[in-house]
Amino acid sequence: MRISTNTIYETGSSRIGDLQSNMNKLQQQISSGRKVLTPADDPIGSARALVITQADAINDQFAVNRQNAKNLLSVTDGVLGTVTDNLHSIKTLIVQAGNGVLSDADRTYVAQQLQSNLDQMISSANATDGTGNYLFSGFSTTTAPFTKSITGASYAGDQGQRYLQADSARQLPLSAPGMEVFGNIRTSNAQFNILPNPSNVGKTGASAAVDPLTAANITGHNYEVRFDNTAANFSVFDKTTGGTIVPPTPYTNPVNVTFDGIKLTLQNSPTAPAPGDKILIQPGNQDIFETVTDVINALKTPATTSAARSELTQALTQANNNVDKSLSNVLTVRAQVGSSLKEIDGLDNEGDAKGVSFKQSLSEIQDIDYVKAISEFSQNQMVLQAAQQSFVKASSLSLFSYIS
Repeated sequence: MRISTNTIYETGSSRIGDLQSNMNKLQQQISSGRKVLTPADDPIGSARALVITQADAINDQFAVNRQNAKNLLSVTDGVLGTVTDNLHSIKTLIVQAGNGVLSDADRTYVAQQLQSNLDQMISSANATDGTGNYLFSGFSTTTAPFTKSITGASYAGDQGQRYLQADSARQLPLSAPGMEVFGNIRTSNAQFNILPNPSNVGKTGASAAVDPLTAANITGHNYEVRFDNTAANFSVFDKTTGGTIVPPTPYTNPVNVTFDGIKLTLQNSPTAPAPGDKILIQPGNQDIFETVTDVINALKTPATTSAARSELTQALTQANNNVDKSLSNVLTVRAQVGSSLKEIDGLDNEGDAKGVSFKQSLSEIQDIDYVKAISEFSQNQMVLQAAQQSFVKASSLSLFSYIS
């Protein structure tokens, strides 16, 4: 069989080229630590690696989300801790104010301390997460949730509950909306809380409801119905602003009067009113700011008569009960925050385990066996050297070598 010189060169160069290509690939694999450099190296393994890589990236993002949630919840827990301490201080001052040996001046000093506590409470309610977002404003994170007002504070946030995706199947609640933390103090099951004055002689019945035609005029103020010294007339006094809302009006049984979005009904139940009787009308749902403001106003009012002292005792008792309810609200939210922080720790452990599993699976698909690769590289290197030497020998075979 005749083999041309051209065939010898083509066969030799092709073989040497293949060996060099294999060695180059092995060098790339060894230097990168990967046995799959392109999808063509292992189509099925490359597809699996892509799926695992995406799952690992999502798992890493969940870890970032959980860390962000943990930071925010930790800030929230710190703020709620301050609020809890403040409420305990307010409760202590209310109990102190009920001491019968205190004078009007002494109670004024207590009111000043309560005012300082109220200002601190509003500041805590407007706390941010450190990036300028308010903790207790619901979805309206750029709006300060509470603004100081004559009734205590007005809420400008919404009732939205923010969540953060902490795992593929778990969303964690972040800080609660402001009214859930600082509001929701039920003083009555009805829309308004009706409180006859403790010194009343008559037994006049009163009921109040929102007037649908003027509901937009609701103020959230405290009102007091006052009967004159003959009990033939009554008037309605705004205790929050200090103004008269309904001027002296003849009392009939029953009588209806509408003011500031409230429809009030007075009737003999079971007896007619007595001269000087009073009936307090409060919102059926208060917030802690309104409660503290009410007790401050009560403490600033002189209690020089037995009737005034009875009103003060009633105001302090109600304020004490409302503070207990507010403490319950805050502690409930704080317990939810603590539960979420504990759950994050558990989810972190699960996420870490998933991350290890993903990386191990990727290693099995992509990572090179250095011992095997280096051994194969050495073998190819030896074969290449042999092929090069064989090519030199074969290429030197020629008839011209035998012509003398």
